[in-house]
Amino acid sequence: MTGMRFVAALLVFIAHVSAAWMFTDQSLNKGLSTYLGMFGSLGVSFFFLLSGFVLTWSARDGDRPARFWRRRLTKIYPMHFVTWVAALLLGLAAGQVLTAGQFLPGLFLVQTWVPDPLVLNGVNSPAWSLSVELVFYLCFPVLIRLVKKIRPERLWVWAGAMVLGALLVATAAETLLPHLAVPGLKYGWLQFWIVYFVPVSRLFEFGLGILLARIVMSGRWIPVNRWVAALTLIPGYLLSLWIPTTHGVVLPVLVPLGLTVASWAHADAQGRTSPLAGRTMVWLGEISFAFYMLQLVVGPVGPAKYGSRQQWDTGEALLRATGWLALTLVFAWILYRTVELPMVRRWSRPRRRPQSQAVPLSSAPAPVSEPSDLADRPPTPTG
Repeated sequence: MTGMRFVAALLVFIAHVSAAWMFTDQSLNKGLSTYLGMFGSLGVSFFFLLSGFVLTWSARDGDRPARFWRRRLTKIYPMHFVTWVAALLLGLAAGQVLTAGQFLPGLFLVQTWVPDPLVLNGVNSPAWSLSVELVFYLCFPVLIRLVKKIRPERLWVWAGAMVLGALLVATAAETLLPHLAVPGLKYGWLQFWIVYFVPVSRLFEFGLGILLARIVMSGRWIPVNRWVAALTLIPGYLLSLWIPTTHGVVLPVLVPLGLTVASWAHADAQGRTSPLAGRTMVWLGEISFAFYMLQLVVGPVGPAKYGSRQQWDTGEALLRATGWLALTLVFAWILYRTVELPMVRRWSRPRRRPQSQAVPLSSAPAPVSEPSDLADRPPTPTG
């Protein structure tokens, strides 16, 4: 599961490369934008479904909501704040003009509730997905209780209901809302905002992840080969490119993603070896959150000069894109070690206080011992 996180982050990175139009060959630019531009949507859906799956897989009996929320906020907000400030300073240095209404919603992770592209992109565009994840975290303690009450034989029915729910959201958006054209977007803007950005609409992906985790944990997973499951992403992705309405944003890849995540988790639980479980992929997965958040912080000031519309010959453009990737990985590792990991270790749960021992009055006072150093160590990082 850790290695999968980097795969999803890399898909988003490839989508950003395709959106940069870095090549002097305009037909190549157009082809990359047309056929790889939806990698970002695929990667984000991957994150949302994987989030529901992993949180359910690692859920603790008796875990209190306040402690769960503390762990999740400790995990995401420090990294968000650091990258948000870095992006803001770099933007101001480059002469970018932002109003408080455009950048403050992103600071507090409420930007996805505003149907304005300037607010949604805000200071650091990838942070919009954290606004959605925040709603997931708020709902999870209730959702996991409800899902645990579902009889195992009915879990698949409810998984199907999640897919149906995503279908109904897109259908309602296409049917009930006016279609407002936006340059470069093949969907109506309001339809796209509802289906792609509004957190409530993305709950169906998160819910499917929760249900699939319960299906695997209850022993009711179907025997799907994990490689076959992964291959179903290809027709699903091609279908998302072909469908002209917002039905193509989430729906075509939802079932393939569910099959992929669950089948790989099932194989992992059975002890099968996996290329995603190697040391390199686990390391990449550990820094994947920082990598995801840094892509568009490093991009504009790195070798790719993202957003400048500068173009280069194919060879040089590829080298610059590779440099962008390498530079983002380096900074992601630095932020993982200096921000994410220390914050999780220190603040993800309360420090345990040394318990005083009662001494019988009739006995002589025992010598005062120093508290164990274990009591003062930061707790080990949690999920």
